[in-house]
Amino acid sequence: MRPLCLVGLLVAPGLLAQDRPVFHADATLVTVPVLVTDAHGIPVRDLEANEFRLYDNGVPREIRHILLEDELPLAIGIVVDISASQRAFLREHRTTVDAFLTRLLRPGDRAFIVTVNEDVVLQSEFIGRPSGPSQILTARGGEPLGAPCSTPSGRHLCGGTALWNAVYATAHLKLSSFTGTKALLILSDGNDTGSIHHLDEALEEVHRAGALVYAIRYPDPVSQSAGDGLSRLAAETGGAELAPPNGDYTAAFDRIQRDLRSHYVLAFRPETGGGPTHRLRVEVSRPGLSVRSRLQYVLPSAQ
Repeated sequence: MRPLCLVGLLVAPGLLAQDRPVFHADATLVTVPVLVTDAHGIPVRDLEANEFRLYDNGVPREIRHILLEDELPLAIGIVVDISASQRAFLREHRTTVDAFLTRLLRPGDRAFIVTVNEDVVLQSEFIGRPSGPSQILTARGGEPLGAPCSTPSGRHLCGGTALWNAVYATAHLKLSSFTGTKALLILSDGNDTGSIHHLDEALEEVHRAGALVYAIRYPDPVSQSAGDGLSRLAAETGGAELAPPNGDYTAAFDRIQRDLRSHYVLAFRPETGGGPTHRLRVEVSRPGLSVRSRLQYVLPSAQ
């Protein structure tokens, strides 16, 4: 198989037909990925629907459907920070992405790569096939994704790393159009130097898309001033922040793959009215288990 590459590739829109089932309910249903683990952090895969409790703004909701993610297609966006602060890690970022896609994608899954410095560029898209991930289309230089930063007098207002712009555009313009389980993997130090979109806006778009966020933080060797934005994105969407692989990808990839292939997907019909953003809480009745899920969603009518 040809090695995967971060540059010179262009995405094809939409999601191709899938061989695995998805919900065929109407668009008013909200789907919630939920990971349940035991005391050792091992996913629990034998729960029944009546063992879940789902609360929407504190009100119990009937769970209309429940499905293990293993039966659903996966769409994952990978945001790679290529700014000056990540220059020392670019080779490892490339190796990480190549290994991740080769290991994770199954037939019918989709993945795309976005790079970010002062600009946000959609670089490539892949589809999982029996022989491994295949590039769909290629083009020199990629394609700008989202609104560019303004440049009065030739000066970029976003500075050198428009990270939240990348997260916002990836969720709003790409992940929102996919079906199945959706995830976002971010390789960065977490420093944003002045995006047009704030962290809260980026997080809201990820919630709208219904995606999980996994972040691998590569600390800036010069500055250690990164905030908690990556941690917040991961925690509030039901994902996780992981340590850099440092050449050994087994633990990080096992964690992400285990999570994404072991999620339950709960579907419920929300009540209309009130604000568009609702808080979520998911519990299970079986004792001794931990539950991880996104903490809010946006009403389908408001998306």
